[in-house]
Parts: sequence; C-alpha cells; structure tokens
Amino acid sequence: MNSHPCRIGFYICHCGLNIAGKVDVEAVRDYVATLEDIEISRDYKFMCSDPGQSMIEKDIRELKLNRVVVASCSPRLHGKTFMEACRRAGLNPYYFQMCSVREQVSWVTEDPELATQKAKHLVLAAIARVNFHTHLETKISSVNPDVVIVGGGIAGMQAAIDIGNSGHQAYLIEKDTTIGGHMLQFDKTFPTLDCAACIGTPKMVEVGQNPNIKLFSYSEVTNVSGFIGNFTLDIKRKPRYINEDLCTGCGECANVCPVSIPNPWDMGMISRKAIGRSFPQAIPITFNIEKKDRAPCRVTCPAGINVQGYIQLIGQKKYDQAASLVMEKAPFPGVLGRVCPHPCEAQCRRRLVDKPVAIKELKRFAADRAHLETKDIPEIMDRKEKIAVIGAGPAGLTAAYFLRLKGYQVTVFEKLPVSGGMLKTGIPDFRLPPDVLDKEINIILAHGVSLVNNTSFGTDITFESLKEDGFAAIFLSSGAHESLTLGLEGEDTTGGVIDAISFLRDINLGQKTDCGQKVIIVGGGNVAIDAARCAIRTGNCEVSIIYRRTRDEMPAYEEEITGALEENINIYTLTAPMKIISNEGKITGIE
Repeated sequence: MNSHPCRIGFYICHCGLNIAGKVDVEAVRDYVATLEDIEISRDYKFMCSDPGQSMIEKDIRELKLNRVVVASCSPRLHGKTFMEACRRAGLNPYYFQMCSVREQVSWVTEDPELATQKAKHLVLAAIARVNFHTHLETKISSVNPDVVIVGGGIAGMQAAIDIGNSGHQAYLIEKDTTIGGHMLQFDKTFPTLDCAACIGTPKMVEVGQNPNIKLFSYSEVTNVSGFIGNFTLDIKRKPRYINEDLCTGCGECANVCPVSIPNPWDMGMISRKAIGRSFPQAIPITFNIEKKDRAPCRVTCPAGINVQGYIQLIGQKKYDQAASLVMEKAPFPGVLGRVCPHPCEAQCRRRLVDKPVAIKELKRFAADRAHLETKDIPEIMDRKEKIAVIGAGPAGLTAAYFLRLKGYQVTVFEKLPVSGGMLKTGIPDFRLPPDVLDKEINIILAHGVSLVNNTSFGTDITFESLKEDGFAAIFLSSGAHESLTLGLEGEDTTGGVIDAISFLRDINLGQKTDCGQKVIIVGGGNVAIDAARCAIRTGNCEVSIIYRRTRDEMPAYEEEITGALEENINIYTLTAPMKIISNEGKITGIE
C-alpha cells in the first residue's frame, strides 16, 4: 500500500435510467460518504460526458485527490475514458478503479432494493481495492509481429496460411506427427458433404510450401510467458528416433521393419509398421518410430541391450543383424547366450501369461548362426591418443572394443598366457566352448586392438612406464580372481584343500589336476556346481556337494543343478562343514 494517506474521490453514474432505474444512486452516494478515506462522494447523470469528466478533473486538482473510484458501466467501455481524465488532472491513471454497477447490477437484478444493496457491496470492494494501487508508468516496447498458432487442424492451417500470405511469419505447432487434424479422418464434411481429404490435403501442402510458415510437428507448448507482442514459448519436440534431415519419406525402412503395430490414425483397425507415418499424404512426410515405452527386459539388462530389437530380427531370420545389434552394447553375443544370468527374463511381461521369452537362448541361437567374423570391419577414424587396458577379461576387452571404435590406439596387457579372463579360466568348456570365446575375441582384435599376453602390471609394466611409452590413459580391469575361504580349522595347513577359482583356472589352463577318489565341494552356487562337474570329469572319483541351506535356496542355475545330478554328483543340503580332519598334513575327513 502507498505510504501516503489515501484521499479518495467517489463518483456514481445514473447512466440515464440504465443504472438509476434499479439502483438508488443517491443512497449509494450517501453510504460511500460515510466511509474512511473518502474526500468527496458525488453522483451525476452521465459521468462519461465532458461535464462528468470535468467534475472529476476539478476535484482532483482542488481536493488533492490521490485515488478515484467511478461506479458506472463497464471498464471495457469507459475505463480508458476515466483513466485519461485522471491523467489530464495530473493523477497517475493507475490510481483509478472502476466498478461496474450497470452490467453486473442494474441490468441483471429485478428487485431495486437488492440491486442497491449489491451496488453498495461492489462499491465497497472497489474502494478497498484502490487503496492497494501503486504508481505505474506506461513503457514503450518493440512488438514482434510473428504469430504462433497452436494446433494444426483445419482452423490452425487456415490461420497459418492467411498470416503467411499476408507477409508475416507464422509458427504452427502440432502435437501429432502430421498436420490435418481430425477432419482428415472423416469421409465427408458437413453440411456440403464434400470430401474431407480433398479439402484438407491441399491446405496441408500449402502449409508445407509456404516460406512464411514454420511447422513444428510432434511438438507441444509447455510454457508461455511475456505479454502481448512479446510472448516467449517453450516448445517440447518429441523425438521421432530418425534423422529428420536425411529422411526423404521413401518408405524403404517400413518395408524391412520387422514390427507391426495397430495404426492409431485408423483407430487401430489396420496395422502399420513400427516405423512409418500416419497416412501417405502426411505433412511433413518424415517417418517416425512409434515407441510406447521402454521394454522391461531392456531396462533390466545391465548392458542396456536392445532385447526386443534383436528378437524381432531373429524372427525375420536376420541373424547377422541381430548379433550386430547385441554388439552395439556388448561384443560377446555368443558368450552371453551361454553364461548370461539373464535378469531380463525375470521382468519379461510374457511371464504373466505363461513363461518368459527365452531371451538368453535366443541370443545364443542368433550368435551361432551369424557370420560376424566375415563381416567387413567398419571404417574407423584413427586418433593419435594411445590407451592401455590392463586385463584381457570381459571388462577389458569390452572397453578396448568400444575405445577402438572411437578411433583410439588400444593395447591390452594380460598377465596370463591366454585372453578372456574369467570367461576363459573360470567357466568350464562344457558351458562355454573355447572356440566361441576365441572367435569373439578375434573379432575384437580384428578391429585393430593390440593384445600382449604374459605381461603383469606392477612388474613387467608400471604406471610410469606406460606413461613414458606415450599412453594417455589406462583402464584397469585386472579382475577378481581371489577366492573366499571357509575359515575352518585346518584349512590352511592341510593338503588337498583348494579353492574353486584356482581349481577351475588349473583345469581350463590344461594343468594336471589329481582330485583323488573322493571330492567334496562346499557351496551351492554356480562356481560350486562348475567345480563339481569338472572334478567328476578328471577321473574315476566320487563327487559330493554340501550346502548349508535347502535345495530351493541354492543360487546355482536350475539347469546346472539338474546337470550335476544327471552326472551322479551327490548333493547334501542343510549340511555345513565345521572342521577339516587331517593326518600328517593330508586330509582324511571332514566334520
């Protein structure tokens, strides 16, 4: 509120009989005269007339009024008239408040007594409001003549055409992929029964060809700010998932798209490909890929592999493309098809019907039928930077592969005489055949990745030596080859006790391993099952697995457990070792 005391002048208009015919004007005048801060309260036949305006101007000058309230017709009709009168008298026109007692009272109220009472209430509110008016000044701003039209239906298109033809810039915003609106979905238009498409499609073409019309299709207005002549809009453009600058609308992509969906333009009564457009005459002609949501299998996949994509390609017998799609995120499609823990299947929506899609097995199916080793290596723009990767396991080889695709000079250093890390030394051949792993490693190396085996980081090479050799970055992927111990009495001092990781590494590296006549494996995970199945393959020995929980709680894959049982491996559940019994450093039993 203004710090100076308010000196308010109140004026009520008879408007002939338009107001005075229902409202007791004199009673309202006298009522206002009793209110606080009122310096003068008058009534007049026609306040908008020159004498009425002169009355206001005279009182402002002589009575030093700093607020004016006029009760008459509507602000739209004479608001500016009275504001101009205040300005001529030296009062800021924004200290004026108008109260409509004609349109809102006398014209809509039958009972004169009620009309008078209502007029008093409205006048009281106007007087209370004018106390809070502040000094405002009119400023001059430049006006942007461009026009935004929201909605690309028949009305929006015609408005954009008219504005564009007048020489002004028009921006047409349409939330759908094409302009035209709902009218084009009809056969005929009322009342002339003209062909809807015959009317709409020429206007669509005219919009697309008019140089003064900028079309924002598949877009929505998210925020509007500013004022007349200077509005600012925030526009959200939804992705089409294609390169709009390169799309010519030829439709070749739709011909090879393996996915069909109900066409929303035709109310789902016919199908269209997942990549396409609403109808052949759509403007713009650009195609888009219809994506409703991210598939839960892809969201769950730690690598973010496009699961639904490669499964659709498998359905089209495009095995090379399916495997290549997997390699966009992970360069081991054949390996993953055999040893992936497949958390994607746990989230597959098909499980709500019967069983989840066999995603892992399908990946293996595609990789075994693909011929990626004969596929041309993509052209790589070489960079001068050298990057060292420590460890040729799955992490190191994956990093090397994607770094090489970006053009870096990559060298992988591996401590062991073979590459592959745990894939090579921790997983038995019957689960992951060596030729499958070697083939996919060779594909990575064929892209220009260098591999140096039998080289240990910290002894053969160091951080300083790599830096001296010009390597700009080092990726550490040394792996986790250490095993957990049981913490049992006699475990460290008794011969014949070996951890599963070391045992599997010796087996996979071809080292001679004597398991004896009886072997006990402690644990119920995949490593334990792998160790047991490898042990029984080493010779004529009896192999048993002991696990401290129930069979249902064993974390190993069910197919691995079944395989172990089929190989006559004993599984004892709810059993835990307490002590290793030995004699002269050799194991003789377990408690």
